[in-house]
Amino acid sequence: MVRQALLGGAHLTVQRPRCRCRDPVASAWATPSGATQGRKALGVFAARKGGGKKAGGQKKGPGSLMGAPAKLPYQDTPVIMQNLLMVESYRRKVGGYILEDVELADAARALWEAPFAVLAHDKFLSPEPSFTYANKVALELFEATWEEIIGTPSRRSAEEEAPAQEERNGILEAAADKGYVSGITGWRRSLKGTRFQIRDGVLFNIEAPTGQKVGQAAVFRHWAFEDGREGGPDSGAAQVEAGPPSEAEIVAAEEGIAEQAALVRVLKEEHGLPNDDPDVADAVGTLLRRKAKLQDLKDRAAVTAGDAAAAEAEAQAAAS
Repeated sequence: MVRQALLGGAHLTVQRPRCRCRDPVASAWATPSGATQGRKALGVFAARKGGGKKAGGQKKGPGSLMGAPAKLPYQDTPVIMQNLLMVESYRRKVGGYILEDVELADAARALWEAPFAVLAHDKFLSPEPSFTYANKVALELFEATWEEIIGTPSRRSAEEEAPAQEERNGILEAAADKGYVSGITGWRRSLKGTRFQIRDGVLFNIEAPTGQKVGQAAVFRHWAFEDGREGGPDSGAAQVEAGPPSEAEIVAAEEGIAEQAALVRVLKEEHGLPNDDPDVADAVGTLLRRKAKLQDLKDRAAVTAGDAAAAEAEAQAAAS
């Protein structure tokens, strides 16, 4: 049976293997002992903050002047496992995909380098939830390194005053009950005290394949500082910087729609899947998002053309 990969995109559709290969994410949570190992895997982030014994006396390879280069956080196996759970939980709880047209094997790197903020904490596993993940944008916003933020109580991301903490706790509990909460707007502060407002954020539960809740993750694509500066791919500043689309961008978007529409036909006509099949629903969702993206490109092109026409008319009027 044809299955579509977690992050969307027609080229990610793969044939389900006939061998009984174990899903590395599912197998980590398949049994109670596996769930315990999974909790330890997620908890290792907090442990790293305190550090351990420094490695010493290790021999370097022949001719080597330095040891092996340090891994980036997203390259660690526990982080990769957590990222896969986050991606799949977002798809099931919120609907759609965190990122479009990204190979599943590249999900951890893509999430780390995404232009929006992604954070996670270990709610459900700890009485004092602490951060277990933050991508590059989140680290910049919270003015922290990976080592500084991992293991830090997540309540420190909000103002210390009781009303702010109560509002934040209410959002956490609402997401815990419903699976996710969207449209979140509120003030947050970095570890150095800089205040900024997140806008239209999403908070969702991270669940293992067994259904066990193992944390929560937040995604926000728009933020603003007290001095009026804005950031994020959904901010007005980003839309202005985007500028007019090229003809190649529009053509590529149209080709992407045609490709995705062909996939929907294959699933429904060749494989006989009904409209309510998860694969069909995912494929149609991707198709609709690609159509919306094309419309946005055309709207931007129309605005640019209109501005150019108005400028030309103004110039002609001034010359006459």
